[in-house]
Order: sequence, then structure tokens, then C-alpha cells
Amino acid sequence: MTRHVVENMAGGIRETALKAGADDAECIVRKYDSMRIDIREGKVDGVQRREETSASLRVLKDGKEGMVFTTAPDESSYRVLARDALDCACLMPPAAGNRFSAARDPALAEELFDDAGLARSFEEKASLARSVEEAALSTDARIERVHKPSYYEQGRETAVASGGCLWSYEDTLFSLSVEAVARGEDESQSGYEYRVSRKMADLDPFLAGTGSAREALDLLGGGAPPTGSFPAVFPPKVAVDLISGLLSSFSAEEMIKKRSRLEGRRGQKVFADGLTLVDDGTLPWHPGSVAFDDERVPPVPRKIVDAGKVVGCFHTLKTAAIMAEEPTGNGFRHSLSSSPAPGPSNLFIPAGSRPVKALMPAGRAVRFTGLMGIHTMDQVSGDFSLGASGHVLEDGMSLRPFRNGTVSGNLFELMASLNAVGDDLTFYGSIGSPTLFFPSIIVSGS
Repeated sequence: MTRHVVENMAGGIRETALKAGADDAECIVRKYDSMRIDIREGKVDGVQRREETSASLRVLKDGKEGMVFTTAPDESSYRVLARDALDCACLMPPAAGNRFSAARDPALAEELFDDAGLARSFEEKASLARSVEEAALSTDARIERVHKPSYYEQGRETAVASGGCLWSYEDTLFSLSVEAVARGEDESQSGYEYRVSRKMADLDPFLAGTGSAREALDLLGGGAPPTGSFPAVFPPKVAVDLISGLLSSFSAEEMIKKRSRLEGRRGQKVFADGLTLVDDGTLPWHPGSVAFDDERVPPVPRKIVDAGKVVGCFHTLKTAAIMAEEPTGNGFRHSLSSSPAPGPSNLFIPAGSRPVKALMPAGRAVRFTGLMGIHTMDQVSGDFSLGASGHVLEDGMSLRPFRNGTVSGNLFELMASLNAVGDDLTFYGSIGSPTLFFPSIIVSGS
């Protein structure tokens, strides 16, 4: 399928809905083509391929919205989709926020699609996963095995027809992932690493392989952490877990439903002076970058936290209308069977100006390398009690690793106490962070 095919589908389904009696209509069509290659002991251990073309039609009728979804959007089904969408609309209550995009100027859809990467041979792609395995195993003799070193690729074609416009773009996604297992005298520990980009050439199998091996090796010989309150260091990979715990709080939908602790706090100082949080869907080759969101709204790069002050949120067209604000290009669907919901594009804390080594706390401190149970964090209050692993530090140097610890507190209070940000901004998927430093956090041993 070529790009004009998904454009024709989106336009054809929308026109059919208008002819069937819809006051307005929007159709998004998306084609996926993905492949995953798993390696075991240098050989291809499995290949998974998936192709799917989906379409979602939303209609407005007398202020009511109806939506239908299909994975078989051929021309013979257009009338059925239109009829079913209108039937759904009749069953829904009218809502003032129901509308479709009126945008007339699309963003430049550049540095999203790596055609050269997709065109590489199967053997070249498998060799990337092999290189991950080799890098992990060659890091240290204590790496006894490597679990599922994998290469993944995805190509997408997206077209949206609404408001008399038909926009489309293509994008790609490439990733490498691996788990390494290190063996000590009477224990084994594992480490996991992954790398994601829209451009294949950005993937570094050596960094992925050695990163997973180092994480596993660093946990060997660890026991329970000390119990008490200590200065804390969160490297980028763990810091992005903290940021992910804040996502729902910046959702305009959660604010409207009063399920966000940030509801009504726009313009207020909530976090530390050192915390700035940026959402930017235009960054070259980043996984969260798009030409437009799933409602045909171009991304709006902006700060949502500026020096500790809450200044923005994630909007869909509906939430922007309800709150009388401009849409932000953050209306995304988990799949085309779901309605657009507010979410981030590329969300990150900008790098600080000082190197990480210069910011290490004096005396006893803890550096975390893993947090377990992030999904259990209370999304409204911010309270958390998480499993933790990492290192006990003395004057910035590692004394010993620890595991099976517990770290507890409140995420909003923790972010309000942030006292330093490193210069090592690193993205894991579409969320990025430098190393974060906090003056105190509660840790307990098992």
C-alpha cells in the first residue's frame, strides 16, 4: 500500500459520512508494517511480522459524536461505517466540546521516516541484534547468558481527513533491546537495556549490550540497603520513571474530571526552581515526534513547567474547547479503536549546565538503578512505595550495591525538593531526563 491509498481511504470514508447525513466528520486511516527479530546464541531464534490497516470514523450529528472502527477499510464498507457512526451518535448526549480540527497549515513532516533503514536487508537487521548479544557477552566473563537480544522495526502511513483538509505523513521506529544475566559466587542478577529512534543509524548495539551487562554486574554482591533518609541520585533511565508518574497529572482530561493534583494550579509554583519540563513533538528523529496528532493538530513545542511553575498541560480538541484554550497537538489514540486522549509527544527535562560528577552529594547517599512497581504509584496524590535497587555512595563513590530495598514518599513533594540537574540528558523512548539530585528520600531495607 502506498501513501496515496491511505489518503484516498480517509477522504472517501469522510465524504461517505457527510453524504449519509453527518454534520461533520473526521476519518483517520493508519497502516502498520512491523517486524521483530530475536537472536539466541548468534542465530535467528524467531521472527514476528505484522501488517494491519485500520480506520476510525468520527461523526457529529446535532452536537452528538459517534465513532466506529474497522481493520478492513475497503470501499465496500464505507456506507456501513457511516451508518454505524451515525447510529452511535444518536445514542450519545450532546457535548459543547465536540469538534474537529480547523487547522490549515500542516507542520513540516521531516526527519520522521527512514526509508533507507527499512530498505536494509534482513541479514543486516539480524546482525544488529547479534551485535547486541556479542557486546553483552564480551563485557565480562561473569555474564553467563543473554536473554532475547532483539531488533524491532515499524513503518507507518497515517492519513487524516477533516475540516475539508487531507493530511498525511509516514514515520518509522527502530529499537534494540536485551537482558543480560551476570553470575556471582552464589547469585545471579539481570540488567535490561533498550534504545529507540525513528532512524536506524542512531541505534548503537554496543551501548545497548554493554549497558545491560553493566547493570547486571553492578548488582552482584548486593544486600539490603541501609534504612533511613539519604540524599538521592536518579540517573536518566530511572529518572524517566519518575517523570512517567507525572503524566496523568498534566492531562487536561484529568484536570477537568478533578482527578489531577495540578487542577486549578496553572501559574502556581508547585515544583522546585530547577525543574523545567518541555513537551516538543518536532524534535528530529525522536520517537514522540509527529507531523500532526491523531486529530490533525500540528504539535506545539512548549514548556509545561517553567522553573517550577505549572504553565501548561496536554490537550485534545475537546479538552481545549472545554477549558477555552488553544489545542496543543497532544490528542493521541492508544489504538484507532479508542478515542483521542491527552498525552505527551517528546517530554523531557532539559540538561543542566554542570557535569554529574561535580554534583555528587558529600557523605552517605544512594543512587538508584532500578525502581519496581511504578504502575502502583497513586496517580492523584503522588504517594508511592516502590521496590528499589542501586548503590550506596560515600562522597560520590560506590561503596556497595543494594537490592530488594523500598523507597517511599510523595512524587510531588520529591519534585518540589529537586536541588540539581545534571548535564547528561538521555531519552528512553519519548521521555528524556538528565540525572536528578534530591536532598532526601526515605529508603528501607528488607
